[in-house]
Amino acid sequence: MSIYYGILWFILGSCLASFYGVVSTRLPIHESIVKPRSHCMKCGHELSWYELIPVFSFLFLRGKCKKCHTRLNVAEPLLELFTGCCFAFFYWYYGTSYSFFVSLILISLAVLIFVSDFQYMIILDSPLVIAGILLFILQWIYFGIAEAFLHLGYGLVMFLFMLVIGFLGSLLFKREALGGGDIKLSFIIGQAVGIPYGFLVLILSTFLALPYATFSLLSHTQKEVPFGPFIISALCIVFLFYDKFTYILELLY
Repeated sequence: MSIYYGILWFILGSCLASFYGVVSTRLPIHESIVKPRSHCMKCGHELSWYELIPVFSFLFLRGKCKKCHTRLNVAEPLLELFTGCCFAFFYWYYGTSYSFFVSLILISLAVLIFVSDFQYMIILDSPLVIAGILLFILQWIYFGIAEAFLHLGYGLVMFLFMLVIGFLGSLLFKREALGGGDIKLSFIIGQAVGIPYGFLVLILSTFLALPYATFSLLSHTQKEVPFGPFIISALCIVFLFYDKFTYILELLY
């Protein structure tokens, strides 16, 4: 039975990843997520229902548009496969618990941020708002209203901390040091893992971003580095290995 439910969660995750791809590529350029229908970017061919099945449509079409035979972006089915596997893994790892549902929220947010921030250097507000509301509801259901509001307070602390860091960085470097999306994302960090784990997320994110930033600067491929993907990656890691980071904090204290 667990295998059956795992398959269902995989299907749901891959379908949602396909939808997230539409959201994160259209909303930053102010396009509707409803119209026009999904289509080939080369010839404009509108995709039929069987061309929209996550992962399998790509394999069935052999990675090419049905009409003009232009090669399709392999990143899309890989993202669908990855998200589906994450949904199934979290179900196996946590069961239908509080941590499971939070994991789904965080990995969904990660997919949206990776696509929009790497492609457009934008973190959309709407996914952050929805994630914050869902986290509040989950914490209310599982831990009570007082705990839910306490985590809102943690989120506010992290938001204000990043706001100050961004302000000081702007004064020091005479340019925007942190994007508004990164600062808003810090609210989700505090709400999801609290304090001091939220600060561990920020520390870990800088280490994750360092190799990419170093390569980008040395190769002159881009002047600005999207920080959001590394922040959300660090948040997912800290949440997934929460007990290990608890041990680290105990050693520090």
